[in-house]
Amino acid sequence: MIEKIDHIAIAVKDLEASKRKFIEAFGAKFLFQKENPKDQYVVALFRLGENIISLLESTSPEGFIARHIERFGEGVQHIGIEVNNLNTTIEHWDQFGFKTGSYEEVPGVRRQVLLSPKNGFGIIFQVMEWLGEFKESSAERRLGEIWGGESPTNQSLKR
Repeated sequence: MIEKIDHIAIAVKDLEASKRKFIEAFGAKFLFQKENPKDQYVVALFRLGENIISLLESTSPEGFIARHIERFGEGVQHIGIEVNNLNTTIEHWDQFGFKTGSYEEVPGVRRQVLLSPKNGFGIIFQVMEWLGEFKESSAERRLGEIWGGESPTNQSLKR
């Protein structure tokens, strides 16, 4: 069912200061940064050891990241987990009364839902199934496809 943690997303107030700290103090490798105007945030993606970490800054006081920081302060906003079959995972969780929502699909790349923090120990879980060639792709390749970005470590990422 659950394969692994895909990434950890951290809500921050000041993305530029947080990026510097993450690179200089933690030794994280910056991959790329993109804005999501629809959901009113900017994301900066990093590789930290074998892990992918994203820093999220709101672009609007009304955005969900701003509301998260207002309510909980800076810190973990969600954890992305990879599953081998999204439908089977949802069916399994239905037995426990767990609620999922916000289904999204990037055709041929990824299907995902969110697991309510009421069922996730107070944490939002972004539950995703990678599709086709992306099941075995590197995190950088997956991120480049989702975000349409170019990682400085992999200039071949194109949408």
